[in-house]
Amino acid sequence: MRGPHLIATIALAAVLVMQASAGRAQALDKPDPTVTAWLPGCRAFLEHPESGGSEAAGLCAGAVDALLYIGEVLEPDYRFCVPLRTSRQEIISTIVMNVEAMRPEADRQDFKGMVLAILRFNWPCRE
Repeated sequence: MRGPHLIATIALAAVLVMQASAGRAQALDKPDPTVTAWLPGCRAFLEHPESGGSEAAGLCAGAVDALLYIGEVLEPDYRFCVPLRTSRQEIISTIVMNVEAMRPEADRQDFKGMVLAILRFNWPCRE
């Protein structure tokens, strides 16, 4: 009986190790959500708005675009209404200026959550 029990124990240990490795790999693939991680990409976008700059610049611009898309359909307490004529460069510049004004306290905050608050503060919906 000892042989099958040993084999089952080894198999279970192998499965647990593989699951832990897969979970760790997923955690490594997930981007850092903090302001510190995202802010350099936003600055890079502002340096080269016409070309999009680096991958980080594209990620910043894409995240901001996605948040702009949902701005008017959020619950009233979170809703914002950025005028259509407002350029992406102006929006990202406003975000960077507001974040910079709150540093270093803002550094460990969630970037997208902070962007939503900044957009709401700067462009509230008029009802």
